[in-house]
Amino acid sequence: MRWVRALGLPLLIFTAVVVQRSGVGDLTLVGVHPDFVMMMVAAVGVYRGREIGALTGFFGGLLVDSFLTTPFGISALVLCVVGYLAGEIERMGATTPLALKILIVGAASVVGEVLSSLVLYLLGLGNPLRAKTLDEVIIVGGINLVLAPIALGLCRLVFGPQERTPMLERR
Repeated sequence: MRWVRALGLPLLIFTAVVVQRSGVGDLTLVGVHPDFVMMMVAAVGVYRGREIGALTGFFGGLLVDSFLTTPFGISALVLCVVGYLAGEIERMGATTPLALKILIVGAASVVGEVLSSLVLYLLGLGNPLRAKTLDEVIIVGGINLVLAPIALGLCRLVFGPQERTPMLERR
């Protein structure tokens, strides 16, 4: 059973990348593609904490960057921040209500989309004030909010139930 947990995290991210790059990821809503990798990184951050969330975001972002034409490392930076911010919920402990965890996944996705637009703007590759940026932020955040229970359920399946003691007391 220990090997399942050791391989579970890379398998979660790899599966999210495959789903993102497959036909499911090609579905659009008002011309906006969902971001399953960002949702999974946020869910891992919520479930496992800041450090694991940031590391998952970094390595997941490197994997995503290998498929994109944007400069290498942008997705790694953005997803690293998303995983860290979502992992800040660990300060509340494992007794955090599921509804709050779902909202955190959606909010972290919104922050990730905004951050991605700003980084592309700073590199001279995009304009965050275009009309489609707001659509991207709302749609990706909404889709990830709706699918967050599935992502959190997968995290529970891979990592097992969360402990009941708050993280600050364990350190």
